[in-house]
Amino acid sequence: MLIMAIFLAVAGIFDHLLHRIPNVLTGIMLVACACYNLAVTGPLSLIPMMARIIISGMLFFPVFSIGALGAGDVKLIAVCAGFLDFSRGLFFVFISLFLAALMGILKMAMRKEITKRMLTLKKYVSNVLKTGMLQRYHCNKTAEKESGVALAGAMFVSALIGIGGFY
Repeated sequence: MLIMAIFLAVAGIFDHLLHRIPNVLTGIMLVACACYNLAVTGPLSLIPMMARIIISGMLFFPVFSIGALGAGDVKLIAVCAGFLDFSRGLFFVFISLFLAALMGILKMAMRKEITKRMLTLKKYVSNVLKTGMLQRYHCNKTAEKESGVALAGAMFVSALIGIGGFY
């Protein structure tokens, strides 16, 4: 998990400064994940590792498709799932998303935008319920960048919590 945390620290820096996580970083992280699994549990661990990566990527793809997560975030979550067993992976993702939500709420509160954002969310949800189709949550890239939270940072803190023995 320490190896994963180091990669998440680097990803967090990129995510915070550039609002993107380079594919090269997630690719190197995937190779490190495979090497880690080979070293710790042997070659038979690669199949469940890949299954966790593919399943978590598929689960978060719809969230990406509406614009609520970036592609780098989904890839990062998927590769992290490869490092962790199923139960630790669930804790990791839950804590990461919880921390990101807290950061988002704090960001909205500091900008005094909570009411505006809740009205936007209400309009989005009612539109989806009315049409029965998912749509992109943000209508323009500027709004996405301004309202986004660097999920990699929350994932890094979640990994530190895991290293500390919480899960």
